[in-house]
Amino acid sequence: MKTLITTIFTTLLLTFTTVYGQTYEPLDLAKKIFSKETLPNIENYVSGEYKGKPNGKDLQNGTVTKFALLGQTDKTAVVGLTVLDTLGKGFDTYLHFEKETSWKMNAFRALAMTGMIEQIKIELEKMTPQQVDEMIEKSKKNKNKDFEMFKSKEDYNFQLGNVKLTLELDENIIKHFLTNQSEFERLKNLALTQLEKEKVDEERSLKLIETSKIDYNKLFISSVSTGGYKLGNCINFLIGGMLDNSVGYFYVKDKKDLPEMNLSRIIMIREIGNGWYIYKTT
Repeated sequence: MKTLITTIFTTLLLTFTTVYGQTYEPLDLAKKIFSKETLPNIENYVSGEYKGKPNGKDLQNGTVTKFALLGQTDKTAVVGLTVLDTLGKGFDTYLHFEKETSWKMNAFRALAMTGMIEQIKIELEKMTPQQVDEMIEKSKKNKNKDFEMFKSKEDYNFQLGNVKLTLELDENIIKHFLTNQSEFERLKNLALTQLEKEKVDEERSLKLIETSKIDYNKLFISSVSTGGYKLGNCINFLIGGMLDNSVGYFYVKDKKDLPEMNLSRIIMIREIGNGWYIYKTT
């Protein structure tokens, strides 16, 4: 009888696997969905808002894909997908997974509203030195601050560097940090010193080291802060973005304060090391 039950159970399991497909871990499933070959029964591996598109069939010939597991718990996971063309240019996306009885992809995310930032970059890049000087003079004479573009060459360099870094691939954003790590560490220490004297409201953002704005602008950082509903106790080195769609670095002293990735706010967190991370929000 025991042998018969075992045989029946094995037959049922094999039938289930054949009909509904294999089970995969998030990283493997991401690679399957975005492979060149169509994943059989893809409907069994998706849920929520993600309906199976885009997938590997939507990628152009010659495209290179890179995958990285950014985080995984018992019920959720996020996989980073970098898509590169033949020239090495591309973009980063973030595949969100949830586990029911098996892992399924439930959302496809990327930094939004980048078109406007790209246009700003193009306009700044094509300006001649003479046009930059002319704009500086106009901005100095303009009493309406809403229409200022930049008031100095340093400000022009910051704005151009800032939008370029905002649009960079994640690995290049990390390289920028590593190249300037000693200065980031110095500014972080100044922020920690200020926090020893400040009372932080976790619901509201507190600006930090504003007297060092010239220094962090040289790193293409637009502001340094802590608190707020998104990043909590982290020290946020914001690069930029549009509205709630932002990218930056943060430092967290204790991993217990590390924010969680989710579909509606922090769509990506990637560890750099020694308490530092890059992040994106939507």
